[in-house]
Formats: sequence, structure tokens, C-alpha cells
Amino acid sequence: MIARKNLFHDKGRVVISVGGVALSVTLVIILLGVYYGMTTLGTNYIVHTNADLWVGQEGIHDLWHTYSLLPRGLADELKGVDGVKSVHELIGRAVQIEVPETGGKKTVYIVGFDPASGVGGPWDIMKGSREIKNGEAIVDHVFFVRNNLKLGDTIKVGDKELKIVGVSKGTFAVVYPYIFVTTEDAAEIFGTSQYVNYYLVELSGDRAADEVVKDITDRLKKKGVPVEILTKEKFIQNHKDVINESFNSILFPLVFIGFIIGAAVIGLTLYTMTMEKMREYAILKAIGAQNKFLRKIVFQQAVMITFLGFAVGIGLSLLATTFVPRFAPEFFVEMNSATVGITFAAVVGMGLLAPLIPIRRLNKVDPVVVFNA
Repeated sequence: MIARKNLFHDKGRVVISVGGVALSVTLVIILLGVYYGMTTLGTNYIVHTNADLWVGQEGIHDLWHTYSLLPRGLADELKGVDGVKSVHELIGRAVQIEVPETGGKKTVYIVGFDPASGVGGPWDIMKGSREIKNGEAIVDHVFFVRNNLKLGDTIKVGDKELKIVGVSKGTFAVVYPYIFVTTEDAAEIFGTSQYVNYYLVELSGDRAADEVVKDITDRLKKKGVPVEILTKEKFIQNHKDVINESFNSILFPLVFIGFIIGAAVIGLTLYTMTMEKMREYAILKAIGAQNKFLRKIVFQQAVMITFLGFAVGIGLSLLATTFVPRFAPEFFVEMNSATVGITFAAVVGMGLLAPLIPIRRLNKVDPVVVFNA
């Protein structure tokens, strides 16, 4: 009761304090959400591609930083391995593409897949068709919106023209938007009719994956083709590692700054309120109140500011994640249980850390000052 009356005595200050905590909570949630969003976007393609094994050139690590080149025509050899259900060719790499009207150049990741099986192609179509033929393309939604494209527009890769027939969702991989074309078109664009970049292998489940990997490796080695075979889980983890190495050193210091700002706002508010009410605290001590009781009042005030700020911050974060993507489609913040949980733990840390200075000052209050006044 005393804590609540002290806190809400000056409502303007409460609003400012809760607002400060809410903004720091929003900053922490958005930064963590950006991290989880980048991880999801960066691995979406592999997660949704129906392949248990990625067979690439020896030394591959991820789709972005290592380049794989394998002879075409090995699919039958791979299908002959016990435990292999199906094999699909995949041709894809980053290229510069010419945007219509502006004539500007954009870097995109072209993926060539077999429309008959759909393996390696888009999984969520927002507009148009998922059925493509040679000379047609399905483009990523962010690329589509950012360049003011329309269905039926033509984009150019070198001398190759591609008509846009579909728009896919979830295919913006942090830095590259994916554009999907037929395997034949991709081979023509890259001039690699004799090569593919990966073989996508689906397992039947009859044998353990490591046994199939060994058999494929041995068979292709005998043909003079050294390969690196990564399971889906390992390939996903490799992409997460790349994202972590690239962005963690930037994001987590910013999260720490958000935490410090929140703790400072709560601490300054409590310290000011404690100093203003010092005479009242001295009276309470003079009539027998223990330091434990006074500390409890300060902590209760910290808890109220902290939880009000957390609730308002969650609301602001939801608004930001809902409305900002309408103006900036590449802005993807993933609010999940981890972002909310980590932020809640940070807010609790703020609430525990902030009262330390005012409590230290409160412990030194001398009841005699009441009688000297």
C-alpha cells in the first residue's frame, strides 16, 4: 500500500518511468526478434526443401560462402545406393539481375529446380502460379515489392529474359532474395550444362543416414568425384553458424545497452523518489520500522515499474512487428517464446539491479533527523 501510494503520488513521473522501461523492453525484443528472424529467413529454404542429404563438392559449408560444382548425370548412380528414395538436381548461385523500367542491377540468388517434382522450389506462393515453364520465374515477395514489379513483367539475367508468373513468401534469405526458375533455364544462365551445384537426396528410411552417406561417398570417390555430404540438420546448423558469426557481435552489445538503459531508468526513478521521501522513511524508522520493511517498499515500487514497463513494451513490440513490415517488407522480427522469455529475464534483472543504490542510501537514514528538523 505504501509503495503504491509513493509510486503513484506523481503520475507524470510514473508515466515517464514506465515509458522508459517500455522502450528499453521494446529495443531488447526487437533486437532479439531480428536475430531469430534472420536465423529463420536464412534457413527457411533448407528447412522447406524436401532433402535429407545435400551432396556437394568436397569442402562445402553453406549456400552463401562456399561454391559447389559436380558433374551432371550422377543421379542414377546415387539412386542405386540402398536406402535412397529419390535424387534431384539443383543449380543455384547468386547473380546480378536487371530490374525492368529502372534498369538497375540487384543481387539475387537464382535457384533452378524441376517443376515436375517441386523439390528445391518455392513452398509458399502469395500471388500467381507455382507452375513454371522455361522462360518463366517465381520471385521473392520482398524483391517483388521493393522493385514495384507486377505479374507478367520481365526481368533479365545477362541475355536471358524471364517472365514473372508467381511471387513466393519466406524466400528472402537475409541478404539475397530467391528467384526460382527451371533447371534448364538455370543451366543456360550459368553456362553449366555439364554441371550441377548439388544433388538433393531423399532417404527411404530403411537404412541409417550415416551408412547411406558412406556408400554414396565411396561410390563417387571410385568415379573420381570427391564429395561432401551434409545432413539437413547439419546444413541448417552451418547456416545458423554463419549468421551467428556475422551478427552476434553487433546485436548482443545492443541488447546489453537496452538492458542498461532500462536498469538506469528504474534506478533513477527509485533513487529520486527515495530521496524525496527520506523524511517519511526517517519517521517510519523512528516509530520502529526495520530496514527490511523499508527495502521491501523500494522493491515493490521497482516491481510495479518493471512489470508495467514490460507489459507496455510487449504491446509496442507487437505493434512494431505488425505495422513496420507493411512499409519495409524485409523487416522481419520473430517474436517467439525465446524472445519474450529472454526479455522477461532481462527485465527481472533490471528490477533487481535498479533498487540497489536507493536501498543503500535508505539503510543510512538516521531517525534523529526527524527530531532535529
